[in-house]
Amino acid sequence: MRQKSFPTSKQLPPLRFDRAKLKIYAYSLLTGLASGAVVVGYRNIIGWIEHLRAARLSSQSLSPPILLFWLGACIVAGWTVSLLVRRSPLIKGSGIPQVKAFLQQRLTFDWKRELPYKFLGGVLALGAGLSLGREGPSIQLGALAGSAVDQKLGKGELRHFLATAGAAAGISAAFNAPLAGVLFCVEELHRNISPVLLTSALIASFTANAVMWAATGNAVIFSLGIDRTLPLGHYFTCVLGIGIATGLLGSLFNVGLLGFQKAYTKVVPREGARIIFAFVVAAVVSLVAAPVTGGGGELVGLIAQGNSAWNTIALLLAGKLVFTLFSYASGAPGGIFLPMLSLGALIGALIHRILPGFFDVQPYLINFILLGMTGFFVAVVRAPITGAVLITEMAGSFAHFPAFIFVSIIATTVAELLGTRPIYDSLLAQLLPKNPVEPPKNA
Repeated sequence: MRQKSFPTSKQLPPLRFDRAKLKIYAYSLLTGLASGAVVVGYRNIIGWIEHLRAARLSSQSLSPPILLFWLGACIVAGWTVSLLVRRSPLIKGSGIPQVKAFLQQRLTFDWKRELPYKFLGGVLALGAGLSLGREGPSIQLGALAGSAVDQKLGKGELRHFLATAGAAAGISAAFNAPLAGVLFCVEELHRNISPVLLTSALIASFTANAVMWAATGNAVIFSLGIDRTLPLGHYFTCVLGIGIATGLLGSLFNVGLLGFQKAYTKVVPREGARIIFAFVVAAVVSLVAAPVTGGGGELVGLIAQGNSAWNTIALLLAGKLVFTLFSYASGAPGGIFLPMLSLGALIGALIHRILPGFFDVQPYLINFILLGMTGFFVAVVRAPITGAVLITEMAGSFAHFPAFIFVSIIATTVAELLGTRPIYDSLLAQLLPKNPVEPPKNA
């Protein structure tokens, strides 16, 4: 029997390097470094201010001068943010609709102005206690960093690749979730993606994650220890119930967010006045209902301790929901990513408090919290794979991935049946008529 001969090294075709792809990948690496540095700085400064605010305002010896100083500081911060928004309208809100429009070549970025304005505006808004998140702005900051790398090195020819890479890096550095950063670009920003674009997003995402690790260590937003896996029998009772509940409430959130924006604009027509008033309200809420301020990371940690009664959780859920809708309606720079997860956690915890009379779920509080996060996020954003992977990375174990996928499917199905649009599609539709920018001719 004749043996097959294999080609020798001399017979193999020469390796060919695609210079264009290598350039994209190299610039994606630089984008990951730049985005990681910007987002880690953004995250750390906000965290420091939030810690300082909580420490000062939780003191039992708050004197009238301190209270007046706090109120005055919030008014000045609100006025400053209103000026930033007036000069650069694209820094408003989360920034995700702006990134989607940029990638669709329906508006342009001015990174030299928008990056520092978004950074400062977000720091002031979250520092004052508005119920907004830093993760949506981190996506826009990452995309702006990618745009900067493109304009400086890519001569404006790689904006599609590097803005996408920067957006993925933004999520990665904000959440310590590099896979979710890439998947968000696939599911939400593009809906379809080329291998080169996917690779550039992967490179930037994992590079930014490395920057985050180097700067802060394995820092997590929610420090939740989960060591129990839900029994399979609970999938068609508890997990199904959480999926239905989060699907319903996520759809309500989408409708409420758009409705709040319209109502607030009608009551307070001037944009600057809306922002300043929101900062004044945040100053008061920080004093009387501190747990519902900010993104909600500390609130989730409080609920995860398992000491809260169902009526306390319900009250916190209502307060966090209303304050989040109001804060976002103001137009201040800040997102809804983290508040969404906090609301989902509260829904999961509330269901956990109600069910012990019917099912043996007492040991699974953290599971319910994470399932609530997944379902609510997916119902609002309509990105089921991203939601499941994001919470899996935050949980630190793929043992719970099947439950997260199951609740994602249920929540998505319920939201689709109710006919509500994904929130970022609705916000994109609002954005574009206000910013009719012609796409570049060489796009």
